[in-house]
Amino acid sequence: MSGPRHCPPVVFSGGGTGGHVFPGLAVAEELRSLGMRTAWIGRAGSLEERLVAAAGLEFRALPARPFMDRGVLARAIALGVLAGSTLRAAVLLRRLGAAVVLATGGFACAPAALAARLNGSGLYLLEPNAQSGLANRLLSRFATEAGTAFESAAGRLACEARLVGVPVRSAFRLVDEPRLPSDRTRVLVLGGSQGSAALNRQLPGLFARVARRAAIEVTHQSGPSGVDDTRDRYRDQAAPAFQATVEGFIEDTAGAMAAHDLIVSRAGAVTVAEVAAAGRPAVYVPLPLAAGHQRGNAQAMVDAGAAVLVEQDDLQGEAAAERCAGLIADRARLLSMARAARAHSRGNAARTIAERVCAMADAFAGGSRR
Repeated sequence: MSGPRHCPPVVFSGGGTGGHVFPGLAVAEELRSLGMRTAWIGRAGSLEERLVAAAGLEFRALPARPFMDRGVLARAIALGVLAGSTLRAAVLLRRLGAAVVLATGGFACAPAALAARLNGSGLYLLEPNAQSGLANRLLSRFATEAGTAFESAAGRLACEARLVGVPVRSAFRLVDEPRLPSDRTRVLVLGGSQGSAALNRQLPGLFARVARRAAIEVTHQSGPSGVDDTRDRYRDQAAPAFQATVEGFIEDTAGAMAAHDLIVSRAGAVTVAEVAAAGRPAVYVPLPLAAGHQRGNAQAMVDAGAAVLVEQDDLQGEAAAERCAGLIADRARLLSMARAARAHSRGNAARTIAERVCAMADAFAGGSRR
């Protein structure tokens, strides 16, 4: 599919974490390359507002509140906010002339997704995780179709689901092979858009032990709330054998991966897909919760020869430091892992989804409500 498109715009909605925003931005990038108009509905002052604006998409703000795992009064308030925001979203979608809403997950996507149902527009759900999230499970009752990265996610969705992979922005696929300088290894820590308190606590000590065996330079994404404490933990290390820079949030993740040789990270589906597309070796520290899904993501990359898995409880031990130092010292293995990561990257899921959404937009703009 190529050439300019003249059908109504596709409106995206979702947010709260990078995992709910970045896959949508990847699809929006492809839609715009096809000449499609796009807009995004999310919460004012949110992560999605900042990231969407930086990507050059039109952003419209609507209130939304989480309603699970909260008290009765909080849930009642959240449902009232949802009802009001859904009606406002329905009006907004009509003004935009949207034929399709693409929901990326999280409670922020609910008003626009429900409004699509009210307006008779198409609703496409994007589910990159091994198990579908609560919002997508509930909204799937009203959805036209869902795109998943794992077959396991489809079983809990009430709509038709197609296995498409994890959408990744094109910048990751353009990252060159790591240069692997002989004097040091540049390590990038990614704990997710909100950071990881456990990685913030434990990795400074681990890297201090690694630095006694191998020269490293660390850039650590701590999450906005963890910057000061994480910096203090690096300063408290007795051996000043490595440099460490702490950032609350790294907006240009692809550029950061290009500037580093090794990724140390949680193993969320989106992060793993981005690391693979960028062709970077990784040490994955799966989140112990999430029903083991992150461990499965990490193990798939280990089996592909692209990663090493270290359990969170092992980070404080000497064995983990020895494993990481041994990996850093083995330049040939790092390069082999980098190539295996890129080989494991699954095609261009963003383009596949964009073309499917284009077809849906054509159908709904033409009056189809299947």
